[in-house]
Amino acid sequence: MLFVSRYFNSIPYDDDTSIIWHSIFGRPMLVSNSLAEALNKVDPSSSIGIYDVFGQEMYLKRKDSDLSRSLDDLTEAHILHYSDDFEKIDIEKLFYEHNPQHINNPHGHSKVKSLSLIMSEECQFRCKYCIHFANSKHYYNPQKFMLKEVAKTSIDQYFETIVRNRVKEAYINFGGGEPLINWELIKELLPYIRKLSKDLDIPVKMGINTNLGLLTPDIAQVLIDYDVEIAASLDGSKESNDLVRLTKDLKGTYDQIMRGFKIMRDLGRPLDGFAMTVTEDNFFGVNESLIDWAASLGMKEVRIDIDVVGMVNVPVDDIVTRLISIRRYAKSKGISVIGFWSRPAENMGLVPENEDIGFCGGERGNSLCVAPSGQVFPCGYSNYEIGKYDEITDIYKSPAYLDLIKRRNLLRNVECQDCPILGFCRGGCMITREAGGGKEKISRMCELYTKMTYEILRESVED
Repeated sequence: MLFVSRYFNSIPYDDDTSIIWHSIFGRPMLVSNSLAEALNKVDPSSSIGIYDVFGQEMYLKRKDSDLSRSLDDLTEAHILHYSDDFEKIDIEKLFYEHNPQHINNPHGHSKVKSLSLIMSEECQFRCKYCIHFANSKHYYNPQKFMLKEVAKTSIDQYFETIVRNRVKEAYINFGGGEPLINWELIKELLPYIRKLSKDLDIPVKMGINTNLGLLTPDIAQVLIDYDVEIAASLDGSKESNDLVRLTKDLKGTYDQIMRGFKIMRDLGRPLDGFAMTVTEDNFFGVNESLIDWAASLGMKEVRIDIDVVGMVNVPVDDIVTRLISIRRYAKSKGISVIGFWSRPAENMGLVPENEDIGFCGGERGNSLCVAPSGQVFPCGYSNYEIGKYDEITDIYKSPAYLDLIKRRNLLRNVECQDCPILGFCRGGCMITREAGGGKEKISRMCELYTKMTYEILRESVED
């Protein structure tokens, strides 16, 4: 006998078809509305016969091979299974296979893949929505700037860790606050990292998150020489940006940011994208003219994120409609529009049995972020300390790191059990939960991620 999974989900696509999927294993597929309706009518707690889903008349008229193929497809997608215990074993296996202590863990003794260094806890801007300064452990940290000893020890132990983990490519990011405030140390670390990469024969990618306000032609040229990828922020047009992205004396920052874009263009390395944070103040700035401007500069990607900490008092349906509209318009211009809201849908295209799926690298335990104080966090905006900079090689043994991984056991996440994107959202951004805002804030983000996933699934069928 077969059972319909309690994690079965469906949404209509058009008058004739529906999209169905498993909320943990994914495998979205397009089926007839009649099949989706039949599966929805079956009580997940009761076993079913072939007639119950396909109907006796349909079954008798179809070739056995056709029917077997349909059953095989649904079983392979985990929508049909042989028992609740069987399904639980499959789901538990996803957790154990990616547990750092599991013998079959493909990443070795730990899951660490990337390193981020908070070069400065200070910033010359004061964006209204800033996550970094909403985090008490960073804001009140008396050590504001990364020290050479902390940075080099962190880098040394990080390389030792990924060599042991058999990671094929290193990734090191410089973040903040504003990292360019500590430019002299960054300039010293770049050749140090490159030499380690060469000595250990491990390719390295480097990146920097900057507001561009302190960028000069000399700094830009060094970043270009070391092939450092620049991730820049811009919150829309001048009117839109200057409502939320401010200097310490509460003036607009648009002109400073534009100078940074111009410097990169003049040096022959124009930025191919930017990140925009949306609050209710600048929601109007998510429009086609923004995409037209990006297209005129040859950009390929625009990241638009809804503020994950503050409450954005715009109806969720309005946000979804605007994002999908802009996403489609941007695609016509050859630009990809993404954000945290697209992460669950992107994850649904992965195979959970083969890949360690999570909302972000921090939540997966893949990333380490070192603060100037030497504290290590899974994310630069998180309050959740998992160790110290001189303990990186053994950080996977720390109770805090192990607890971070244990949280990811889907069967233990009680409040998310009925979520249709459970296995691909994984509880969403940890910062939303850490920063507070209560159930209403979390509920709104859950609604946004779910509805955006539905629309992106429909979009993928159209494509």
